Amino acid sequence: MRNYGTILVCMLTTLMLSCQQEEPHPQQLKGKLRIDIGVSIRVNEVSSRLKSTQQTEDFKVIVYHADGTVVMAYENVMAMPDTIELEVGDYYVEAHSDNNLPAAFENPYYYGISEFFSITSESVQTVQVTCELANTIVSVNYSENVVSNFIDYLTTVSSSLGSLVYGKDETRLGYFQTLPLEILVELSFQNPDGSPGSKTIAGSIPEPLANRHYAIQVDASPDAGSASFQVLLDETPVQVEVVELGDDPSVPAGAIAYGSILITEIMYDPSALSDTEGEWFEVYNNTGQPINLQNLVIGRDDINRHLITESIELLPAHYHVFERTLQATEAVNSYVYGSDLTLSNTGATLSLYNEGSESEPGALIFSVNYGEAGFPSGTGASISLSPLFFNAADAISGSAWCTSSSIFATGDAGTPGTANDACP
Repeated sequence: MRNYGTILVCMLTTLMLSCQQEEPHPQQLKGKLRIDIGVSIRVNEVSSRLKSTQQTEDFKVIVYHADGTVVMAYENVMAMPDTIELEVGDYYVEAHSDNNLPAAFENPYYYGISEFFSITSESVQTVQVTCELANTIVSVNYSENVVSNFIDYLTTVSSSLGSLVYGKDETRLGYFQTLPLEILVELSFQNPDGSPGSKTIAGSIPEPLANRHYAIQVDASPDAGSASFQVLLDETPVQVEVVELGDDPSVPAGAIAYGSILITEIMYDPSALSDTEGEWFEVYNNTGQPINLQNLVIGRDDINRHLITESIELLPAHYHVFERTLQATEAVNSYVYGSDLTLSNTGATLSLYNEGSESEPGALIFSVNYGEAGFPSGTGASISLSPLFFNAADAISGSAWCTSSSIFATGDAGTPGTANDACP
């Protein structure tokens, strides 16, 4: 599915010379910019249900200098003059519809950015901006089995920023900012004795793509069997989530949703021990159910990966330490990954994946780049996530982390396997 609009930006440059006989000034090169916006955006429909966006006359247009400085900004095309005078130089143009909501029905958001281009004297250039659908589409369909056997049913699709509820009669398309999506299906029925009954199905789309349509097909029966739903991408199966309903409250292997486990503490530069002995990091069960970590994959920068071989049941709101050697922390709740991973002192992306192999891990559970701007330094001390920000959205931001202050067994600072220090 490809949805796009074309924005034509025409540059007509002229040489402007100013001089005075008494006191000469340096030459100043300028040009004139004319921006033409296409009348409409052509939309390739998905099952003839994709709603067209607003006319491109409503798009916001911003002209940037090559260094990222905003040169001109217009709330909509109608507000722009016919020509704009610019100094000779390098630029690019950005255009987008003004409706970038976290989640909303029938709300396609379009965004486009041009290639870099140069304004030179006495030249005419045409620059094209292709605006594509920049959010993820989700629809929900209920099988005849669901319609016939359940009194009521609804599906909630949510990201860290917003959610939509698809009731039994909801046929509209939902548009989401491209973030990991959680899916919860709730169904109610009446037992033969007249008492009420209910079922729930949970799953996720851990890595949704922009400009894609995910059709969730829900199927379930009120009896003691299993229930399932299938996610389709542009009529091609991309992920199937099957939830076995039973008495076991643990999360099925391979079905751990994004953000269910967080990386909450990292010791990448110990002082009491060498890096080869003292590196470690900590994870936290951010759900209300126990999770078995066996066969999950941990990785660093997609360069080093390690398959967890032991059966480790991580209880709700509990921590577990992954360490390079047994001497790293002396924590009881720990697992040694050995030399498979190294934690760079200059920053790295540390990730946890669903069940898979070292070469082909499963879907992403959580990832944090501790080398990004805003993360604290940690020589001789771990860096730890503030207990106030134990959620997937905040935990990837450096401002939510601080340097540990409590001293543990080796003499370095950190809280391996226990509650994190409060951040200042």
